[in-house]
Amino acid sequence: MSLYFKILLFSFIIPFIFSFNSSIRFNRYFPPLFIALLVSAIPFIVWDIYFTYLGVWGFNIKHHSGILLSDLPLEEILFFLIIPFCFLFTYFVFKKFKKFNLLYNKVLLRSFSLILLVVGILFYDKAYTLSVCLLSSLVLLNISFSKSKWNGYFFSTYIIISLIPMVIVNGILTGLLDPNTPPVWYNNDEFIGVRFLTIPIEDFLYNLILMYTNFILFEFFSNKLLLNENKRD
Repeated sequence: MSLYFKILLFSFIIPFIFSFNSSIRFNRYFPPLFIALLVSAIPFIVWDIYFTYLGVWGFNIKHHSGILLSDLPLEEILFFLIIPFCFLFTYFVFKKFKKFNLLYNKVLLRSFSLILLVVGILFYDKAYTLSVCLLSSLVLLNISFSKSKWNGYFFSTYIIISLIPMVIVNGILTGLLDPNTPPVWYNNDEFIGVRFLTIPIEDFLYNLILMYTNFILFEFFSNKLLLNENKRD
């Protein structure tokens, strides 16, 4: 079993087991959840394939199964299903039990959105920095105008997930345990070169984009499920 797969497995197993807990019952939302995960995964896999082709990042065969789809390891594709699953499970628990509903300032979000836009323009020649800055700028701008009452739970989930689980998972993937041959390597010419431990700071923005995409799709398809159930009742 590859190191990359072990990371995904250990990330997945606890949220999956607790999804069936009688007080949580996240499994009831598996149909809209799986649709959201699949729909979200498609553009990110295409993005991943393109950046792998450009040499923005790549994967060390030492740490993956060797099963490839357009130069992407199987584990990398599973990443776009398993990690968002863990995020949405945590988000669902926070929302269900009304915990950690973070208050945020919309003006501040718009200011951060503008800063990210400027940073992206300044580093236009670095593909990873440019893409995540522009897209995360749009995410923050969209949230600042959104009337969704669940945005506070999204932000608290993102912050808590980023503080510990993401640092562990992304840290290992970017070489925390094996600096010489990390499971995922980055081309230093395509990001600004600032890392938290071994994690490029752009990864935090990338995860914001990935998780927000899954969040809005999950809410959309979950609402569809509830509407259909209400109609049947």
